[in-house]
Amino acid sequence: MTSIRNASVKKLLAEFKKIAEQNPELYTKFIEQYNRPLKEGLYQDYANRDDLMDLVRYKSTAVEGYTSLKDYKERMIADQKSIYYITGSDENSLKNSPLLSSFKEKGIEVLLMTDDIDDLVISSVGKYKDIPLKAVNKSGAMDDFMTEDEKKKAKKEGDAISKKLKKALGDKVKEVLVSTRLTDVSAVVVSDENDPSVQMQQLLKAMGQGDFQGSAPILEVNPDDAFVKRIMDSKDDAFVSDAASVLLDQALLSEGVMPKNPAEFARRLHSLLV
Repeated sequence: MTSIRNASVKKLLAEFKKIAEQNPELYTKFIEQYNRPLKEGLYQDYANRDDLMDLVRYKSTAVEGYTSLKDYKERMIADQKSIYYITGSDENSLKNSPLLSSFKEKGIEVLLMTDDIDDLVISSVGKYKDIPLKAVNKSGAMDDFMTEDEKKKAKKEGDAISKKLKKALGDKVKEVLVSTRLTDVSAVVVSDENDPSVQMQQLLKAMGQGDFQGSAPILEVNPDDAFVKRIMDSKDDAFVSDAASVLLDQALLSEGVMPKNPAEFARRLHSLLV
């Protein structure tokens, strides 16, 4: 029975591939209904993973509608080392994410992954045709574009900001990083490369994983932002504490995560406005 099942699955996948190549419009209609089951297959069916990788489709910053990983690979610019993607619950929010600005400037395409299982699936796959799949909402997303000397320089220049904000926030954050990519916002939250994303942690909690504690986010701050500079210039511990907490909560709100204590968030925000 197992051999019959395996043969049937391979035959179906071959038919799907034929439709994708010969009738893209029909395949798009198929994807609108069955993209998620194909993605679930990526996680569950290791034997057919390579075929499934060519069948799944994603939205993108470079093209309208859906695109394949194969087509993304063909559009990669010279010296591009990874396939980049961002996960979240809403396509429009992802398109406008401040994390994409540096990729847009470099002409690098980013895949927009809005299914709640995308984080889990892509992290289990890891690569496509030996090209790493890298999340832009993880802390090491910009490593491909920096030399070791540049990384050391950025860390050295950002030490004072990191230490001051980390001291103010304590265990609310895993780490504070000074960004080399943010231009239009004060801060964003990202995850450590080895931790589940903010969205994945929300999903696990929603699924009733009662014993899932999650991990603290990494706060990535824009050193050129006026609000961040104001925090750095202040010697008022109460102000620094309130401002740092508001900075974090605003970054979390941008990811769809409500402050743990909305009343306290409102109080702190009000104290900064008066």
